[in-house]
Amino acid sequence: MVIAVAVARGKGFRAILGSTLTLLALWVFILPALLSGHSSAPLTIPALGAVLAVCVYLVHGWNWKSHAALTALWTATTAGYFLTLLVAHLTHLSGTADRAAVVAQGSYGINALSLYVVGVVLSALGAMNDVTVTQASVVETVAQTQPGLPIRRLYALGMQVGGDHVGSMVTVLVLGYAAGALPLMLLLRANGTTPMWVTLNGEALFSELAGLLIALITMLLAVPLSTGLAAWWMGTRQRGRVEAPLHRADQHTG
Repeated sequence: MVIAVAVARGKGFRAILGSTLTLLALWVFILPALLSGHSSAPLTIPALGAVLAVCVYLVHGWNWKSHAALTALWTATTAGYFLTLLVAHLTHLSGTADRAAVVAQGSYGINALSLYVVGVVLSALGAMNDVTVTQASVVETVAQTQPGLPIRRLYALGMQVGGDHVGSMVTVLVLGYAAGALPLMLLLRANGTTPMWVTLNGEALFSELAGLLIALITMLLAVPLSTGLAAWWMGTRQRGRVEAPLHRADQHTG
């Protein structure tokens, strides 16, 4: 925490405060919904939306960059949530591949599938928050340094950085999931008697792969969406700034 404040100063402190509020929202809203044993969708999405808004505006301020990043982030999060539900329904996932989820379901009546869905969304949220804010910042910087660029050009320049960003974040997500599933991967590797197709069809490994795939899809959705929204808002604002003096000049001449 001290290092974050020392390096980023005000933004570092606000980022720590935003992370604290995120954990508080999990504790106060989402975990009680999971403990109730019911589907957490009616409360999870609004709670995450409120937390995302507080974190983004707290760290980056009330501006068009934050508006674009938050809109893309909320849209991708909602899409990821329902995509996870769809995959779980189509593949008959139960959410009981994790031993802790089995214990929680047996001891407290927690819906293990809801726990899995929320976990997948939260795991992707960090990467999406990074890419959406960064892409909006890139477009804002380009718009400020090269005023007058059309929206399509702003988007194209932003996506040049977005492609590199996606490539690096894919590696981050894959390594993160690999680290979390390392004990499982070790056991599967040590068990040489089970055919690979059986291993891949087991819920333990499939749920991890499905979570990784959904996280990648939501991130790939968030990058062009945040870039496009930022390009549209920045381009529209700049066009208004250029046209306003011309309009006043025409009125004065007339």
